[in-house]
Amino acid sequence: MPASTLPRHGGSIALAEKVFGVPTEGWLDLSTGINPDSFSFSEVPNELWQKLPDTTLADACIDIAAKYFGCNSRDYIVPGPGTQALIQWLPWLRSPSKTGIIGPTYTGHASAWQAAGHEVIEITDLPNWGDFATVIVTNPNNPDGKQFKAEDLASLSERQAYGGGVLVVDESFIDASPTNSVSGITGNKGLIVLRSFGKFFGLAGLRLGFALADIETAEILRNALGPWPVSGPALEIGKQAMADLSWQKNMRKSLKKRSKKMRELLDLHNFEILGGTSLFLLGGLPNAHSLYRHLAKSGVLTRAFEDQPDRLRFGIPRDENDFIRTERALSQFGKEN
Repeated sequence: MPASTLPRHGGSIALAEKVFGVPTEGWLDLSTGINPDSFSFSEVPNELWQKLPDTTLADACIDIAAKYFGCNSRDYIVPGPGTQALIQWLPWLRSPSKTGIIGPTYTGHASAWQAAGHEVIEITDLPNWGDFATVIVTNPNNPDGKQFKAEDLASLSERQAYGGGVLVVDESFIDASPTNSVSGITGNKGLIVLRSFGKFFGLAGLRLGFALADIETAEILRNALGPWPVSGPALEIGKQAMADLSWQKNMRKSLKKRSKKMRELLDLHNFEILGGTSLFLLGGLPNAHSLYRHLAKSGVLTRAFEDQPDRLRFGIPRDENDFIRTERALSQFGKEN
C-alpha cells in the first residue's frame, strides 16, 4: 500500500475522504484513542467566549486538576493548549543533549526533540543511570499499551535527577486506568509528567493538556507558553470534567467493558492482540494494510502504520450500532480473502 495514503496521525478524515471517497453511511472513526463517548458539560457562559481568561478561572481549573492528578501542590501544574503543544515546548527548555525514547512509540516526541537539536536514540527498556540526559517514556505506550510500574519510573526519575537529567513520562492514555501514574509524585527535580485532557474525556477539540513538574521547571514552561495559553471555555469545561468523579468512575467501567468486547471481536477475526488500553487495541494481521484499505472503503477508519504493515490500531466503538458496523466490515473482508 503506498505510504502516501497512510495517515501520520489518527483522525485524518480529510485524507481518508481524498483517498477513499465519502462513505454512504458516513465515517466510523476508530483511528484514534479518543473516547467516542464524550463528557457532557454544562453551558459555557457567553462572557467566557468574549473575554480573555482571567486568573481566577485559571486558578480554579488548576486547583481541581491538582486534586484530579493527586499532586501535592498546584504550583507543579502548567496548563497548555493541548499535550502536543507541551511536547513541542519541552525540548527547548534543555540544552541539546543525548535523549533516549522508549519505543516504538508516538513519533511526535522524537520529532520535537530532534528539531530542538537533541540527539535522539530509540531504546526498548528503561535505561541505566547516566545513559541519557533525558529519557522519554509513554506510559501506557501508544500504540501497544505497554506499561511500566510506577515504582520503576519513580526510581529512574531519582537517578536522572542525581545526574542533572530528567525523565519525561507521557501519561496521555492513563486516565482510563491510572494505576501506574506517577503524577502524584511530581514536584521533585528529575520528573516531568504530561497529561492529556481530550482523550479520556472525549473532547480533543478543546485543546487542553497539562505538564506536571518541579516548581522551577514549571515556572520556566509557564513563562515560555506566555499569557492566556488556554481559552476560558477550555478552562471552564476542564474544571467541570475533572471535578465529576461519578462520570469518571462510570466511564472507566464502560470503557473497560467495551474494550473487552472489542478484543473478543478482533479475536474472532483472527487478530493477534498485541496490546492496548481501554481506549484502543493493537492487532496483528499479516495483510493489515489490505484490511485497512477495505475497512476505509466501508467507512470504518482505523490506524495503519507505514513501517509496520502487519499491524492495525483500533479505537473502541461507542455503542452497539458501531460494534455491528465494525463486525460487518470485518466479516466482509474475511469472505473476500
